[in-house]
Amino acid sequence: MSDSLSPETIKRLAFVRFLHEQGILQSQQPEPLSATAILSFQDAVEHFLLIAADHLKVNLPSSMQFLQYWERLKPALPDGQDLPSKQALDRVNKIRVALKHYGTIPSSQAILQAKADVSTFFTDATKLIFSVDFTSLDMIDLVTRQQTVDVLRYSQSCMDKGDLGQAMAGLSIAFDDLIDHYTSARQVTYFRRPPFRFGQHLRGYRDQSLRIKQDSGSRQAGLRGLQVFVSDISKQLEDLTAATMSMRRAMQMTALGVDYRRYSQFAMITPVVIRTRQGASFRPAGFLTVTEKDYDFGRAFVIESALQMAKADELMQQHQAHNDAVRSRNRGEVVRQQWEGPLPE
Repeated sequence: MSDSLSPETIKRLAFVRFLHEQGILQSQQPEPLSATAILSFQDAVEHFLLIAADHLKVNLPSSMQFLQYWERLKPALPDGQDLPSKQALDRVNKIRVALKHYGTIPSSQAILQAKADVSTFFTDATKLIFSVDFTSLDMIDLVTRQQTVDVLRYSQSCMDKGDLGQAMAGLSIAFDDLIDHYTSARQVTYFRRPPFRFGQHLRGYRDQSLRIKQDSGSRQAGLRGLQVFVSDISKQLEDLTAATMSMRRAMQMTALGVDYRRYSQFAMITPVVIRTRQGASFRPAGFLTVTEKDYDFGRAFVIESALQMAKADELMQQHQAHNDAVRSRNRGEVVRQQWEGPLPE
């Protein structure tokens, strides 16, 4: 990353990359949902151009046409070079206008072409204007939870050293910490429970009939029938517990704005981490051969999930303020009023 870029510029450019990545994900959806990628691509480009104008100290009028950016920025570019991809992005802009103002759904081929054109523009223009590679812009600069940032940075350092196992474990730990932050029992109070908790923490249920089977007194008493009966009940409870745990996690993901389909993929490639008082250990989640591409996907998923979950911060603060107010109030201060309006039958 260039030392000449201010932290604010780096953060703004990271947001551009986030919009670009969001557009890529949207482009992979089935039609017509994939059309929303055009809007994200255009937003990313226009935001980039505004950052470029600020960086190059170019004053822009309050209202201007899209292609005027190429004219306005040209005098400030190094060695009199032109801002790249003018015709290609003009084509993307026309597709965006047709979609946004006339309801014309772009074809899948047009969306793929737009993705390629925008990616080429960012690769060339970021190097030209900011002297950095677009892929080096780290969306982690947008994450506000420091614990998540710390684990992700350590995970990246492991990846840089070629330790893919440690790197993937770090992704799993960072994501689990995010979920725990919004749903943890530590946030439970006497008056209210966190809005994203959805019940008490559950542990896997074990077959209780094994205790009867292993007890010598039970064998001598001929309690075979009781063992079978308890085994049947235990199997039912085991299945219900497993289903409840899965549904609870799915509800948490949905409520916090996490893409559950991508979470399923993330859970498949990241190791299972076991936390103890002595530290943590991990084992592979399955028999898949994890690659650097999987790491890139997982890291982007954790960052995007952190940004989505951060939308709940205000609600959590309101929730805490309400708890504090209830806790400080005396029982005698609660006033009950009579409803004077109509009651539905």
